[in-house]
Amino acid sequence: MKAAVFYEAHKPLRIEELEMPAVNDEDVLIKTFACGVCHTDLKVFEGRNRFNPPTILGHEVSGTVERVGSRCRDLFHEGEPVIIGMRYKCGRCRYCLAARENLCADRPAPPALRKTDGTPVTRWNVGGFAEYVSVPAYMTFKVPEEIGLAEASVIGCRVTTAYNAVKHVAELAPGDSALVIGCGGIGLNAIQFLKCFGAYPIVAVDVIEKKLEAAKQFGATHTLNAKNEDPVQAVKKMTDGGADKTFEAIGNPKTSDQIIQATRPGGVATIIGGLGSGPFTISNGSFVTKEITIKGVSSRRANDVLEVLQMVKDGRIDVKSLITQRYGHDQINQALEDLEHGRLLMGISMWN
Repeated sequence: MKAAVFYEAHKPLRIEELEMPAVNDEDVLIKTFACGVCHTDLKVFEGRNRFNPPTILGHEVSGTVERVGSRCRDLFHEGEPVIIGMRYKCGRCRYCLAARENLCADRPAPPALRKTDGTPVTRWNVGGFAEYVSVPAYMTFKVPEEIGLAEASVIGCRVTTAYNAVKHVAELAPGDSALVIGCGGIGLNAIQFLKCFGAYPIVAVDVIEKKLEAAKQFGATHTLNAKNEDPVQAVKKMTDGGADKTFEAIGNPKTSDQIIQATRPGGVATIIGGLGSGPFTISNGSFVTKEITIKGVSSRRANDVLEVLQMVKDGRIDVKSLITQRYGHDQINQALEDLEHGRLLMGISMWN
């Protein structure tokens, strides 16, 4: 099979031939239709997230079941449309046992693949930039026939992560005012869910006008271009002292600090974008006496995937319009470049 293999930060991925993945008794082999090109992939590409080269990126996978392991043939059948919606889990730690597998304390690494010459190739997350992916059945979710496989792919990460942030982490209440900084895939989906769950006003901040226009399309009631005005002061003025719930959807220390400063006393600042393991400075310590809660987000829970699939099926949120570009598998490097330069809302790579 073909896969995009990543060797070195900032160096193009190479389309190479690999052996087919092994399919164990509890696995499902998926023939990849599409794989989203996520900002997390870009962070690995830029060397901001650790990786073990050579490796395969990509984790927002949709496709059809090609083969089913002997212990899960009552769950899936060949030809069924599916997505990969979860990460690997140990199944034994306190978090897995509490249905918080997104916080698994002993997460196993995905089994490695091999090139045709026998060279091992690791998989970063699930290794979705490939024609076939084999994962445990617990990571696989059936796609309702009302949802196309192209748009279904992005549900597996960016859509469901935004859902987790709004519903569980921030604990949004109807009528809460909200701020979202960063109008890429995560941010636009956070805006969609904020609208669904009754937030008002919903203020979107970015530096690219096209993304701010998209934010209005997906539910933002107000937009701010951070190139033209200070978003903290503008939001405080707009919401009479700060927003109830604020969200950072980039993974940038400056904008993460900004959402904290723009949160009203007693509010919640939720950082969705990954900040990595480096230092993070909060510019003003008044969040302590204002009793502002700062929270992080780690992917999603299994029920989140099921609930979001139902919401998409019912037409409560729009994922199809989020996808602004489709790339052939041999255009994967162009996809990463376009993502880096802010040319996409969400892009997907097509593999079969």
